[in-house]
Amino acid sequence: MKWFDFKGVLFALLFLVSGCFGDKFVFNDDNILSQKVEEKLQTIADELYSKTGIFVGASVFENLNKQSLDDKFLSLNIKEPFAFIALAKDEKKVEIYADKKTLKLFDKEQILSPFPESGTILPILASKNGKDIYNAAILNGYGDLSEQIAKSKNIKLANAIGNSNKDTLNLLRFFIYGSIIFVFCFMFYKKRIAKNV
Repeated sequence: MKWFDFKGVLFALLFLVSGCFGDKFVFNDDNILSQKVEEKLQTIADELYSKTGIFVGASVFENLNKQSLDDKFLSLNIKEPFAFIALAKDEKKVEIYADKKTLKLFDKEQILSPFPESGTILPILASKNGKDIYNAAILNGYGDLSEQIAKSKNIKLANAIGNSNKDTLNLLRFFIYGSIIFVFCFMFYKKRIAKNV
């Protein structure tokens, strides 16, 4: 009589060990991010890590408990190469950490810009619209960070969030500015014709 199947036990053991030691890219211990957002970030991170070997992570802390954001990040012991978005909700702080080599692959100032036309995190956090600004801000910033790193490495991400909102805003901006320029040119042209008549 067979008590157990050796192959089945080995497979179950490997599955359990790989689950325990699998790479965790999203640290959401305070459960601020929704499960859906956390899964999307993990999917993007897994793909980017498998294609580039760069760890791109994120964490949202409820509060820092009298620590600095830098200390909280350092306590995670993340190995190079890495890029990491950290946000402290109560202290209203956000930062992107990266090693020197990875820092050259993306535009940190653009991602953290407070201006809506370029920034992808702070404009959302500053807005009073929407009930879930933390999920939106982290998802948007993480997507931008990951896509910039992938683009620098000439890689296409299948799970990328995309820049459809940014593209739509730029198209709208182009239309509005173009209309204003057209109106001014038309007025200038009419005045010029009126003078010559």
